[in-house]
Amino acid sequence: MFQRKSPEQVAEEAARKERQQREAEARRREEQRARTRQAFYASPQGQARLAFQRGDYVFQYSIDVMSQEAIIVPMVGSTTLKKTSDPVAILNAVCREGWELVNGSFVFVEEGQQSRDKFAASGQNIATKGRTVAYYLFKRCESHHHAPEDSWEVAS
Repeated sequence: MFQRKSPEQVAEEAARKERQQREAEARRREEQRARTRQAFYASPQGQARLAFQRGDYVFQYSIDVMSQEAIIVPMVGSTTLKKTSDPVAILNAVCREGWELVNGSFVFVEEGQQSRDKFAASGQNIATKGRTVAYYLFKRCESHHHAPEDSWEVAS
């Protein structure tokens, strides 16, 4: 009914399982490399690299540097909740891809307001919701271009 496997069959089975495990691990590593590569080229640094490779003369990048949420507290007043981000690391990464920062400008994009009448006084409390967007313009600069190091190509 049940046959015992010969030592050769056991060794073949173990080798087959080991080969399947190595192949599965190689597939996982390749999929991870593809995800990392895709995420890089979707980033500002990746977009800058692609623009440099295309031979573009200018590159523009924008980022939300501050978002502001409107808060109205009845009978107390109004305030805002602010979240900020620092784009310096991104700007440095773009410059290393062969770009020189030419100009930066900031725009507040209003997304709404909340208002309430003041309690026991005339007038209104107003809180504004929105975000501050930074626009950066770069020009091509061959002396800033460094040989790219693709982290997804580094052996695991």
